[in-house]
Amino acid sequence: MLIKTFISMILLGGIILAGVSGCDTRFQAEDVLSQYTAGLNRSQFVSVSSPAIVMPASLPSSRHRQQSLTQFDIGLLDYLSLQQCNVGVVAGRKNSILGKVMPDSQRFLYELDIIRAIESCDIQSDTLADELRHIAQQKRLELPMAFGNALFNGAESEAFFSLSNGFLPLNYSTAQQQELMNALNRLVVIGDSLDRLPVVDASVFEGDLKILMDSEYAGRLLYTITRLTDYLDRVTHTIDGLDQPICGAPMGYFKQQFESHYVESVQPYMGRINRSAYQVLPLLNTLFELSAPLSNEMRVFSQQFSLTAADSRWQRYQQASQGHARQWSALFGRCAMSVGGES
Repeated sequence: MLIKTFISMILLGGIILAGVSGCDTRFQAEDVLSQYTAGLNRSQFVSVSSPAIVMPASLPSSRHRQQSLTQFDIGLLDYLSLQQCNVGVVAGRKNSILGKVMPDSQRFLYELDIIRAIESCDIQSDTLADELRHIAQQKRLELPMAFGNALFNGAESEAFFSLSNGFLPLNYSTAQQQELMNALNRLVVIGDSLDRLPVVDASVFEGDLKILMDSEYAGRLLYTITRLTDYLDRVTHTIDGLDQPICGAPMGYFKQQFESHYVESVQPYMGRINRSAYQVLPLLNTLFELSAPLSNEMRVFSQQFSLTAADSRWQRYQQASQGHARQWSALFGRCAMSVGGES
């Protein structure tokens, strides 16, 4: 009786685990890629091992993301003399108990408000006016850094860039990222108009940061293209290493596996990833540029998403995709075969 109960518990645990994994779409793409290599491995002519997981660079720690901003402190007498305009009110908000611990998103909005307040205030004291004018000028120069802190130094950015959420879903499409695109576009508009001190709706701004957080897009894209690159390079290297003629039945088997796994599953998935990324990455890279100067650590991290830098993760993925296609094309060509039928 005890043995039967124990076996039943094991079976139940297995069913629960299977159900959980079946509902978890984060790593379904890994299964598709491993099935591709497993299919090739059933041939006696190749041995394609699954690539070890080598993670791309992760989002730097907060101390390497946050840029230092000038503090604005005024004495009591100056504070009282500024009550006639908004400078005293805005400065008081920053010096309150909650203001001293305001998140970077709120600090960015404060920086916009204090610059506007200083520049619109009619100050009677020439000395104080000169001091505040200098502060406003300095804060204008720091606005891109304050903007970058708001974008990249909160809990929202940690979720947006997290590498622990796995792949983008197999059925991912551009239709699923319209809300993300709208948020990114609104943020780019703000960053592009910093010199004009844009009036930012706090609730919309915070909402857009939450949209980025909920999407988890950047981290999942980075993880996805890194794993795709690893698998494609592994297959390319293996096919390139074939040093014996395999035309005929062996090549027919390779063609079957290539079509059933790569052409029918992997390639369409890559096409969806490409269409998605070509919408998002230009906006994301623009936000990095509008937040300059970034710390060295953030600059290295952001470079992974570059569409043009030769050593970016995106470019390495594109090169792996092209190299994979060229190697298979050359192999089919040697056997006078083409995908879809023999020539």
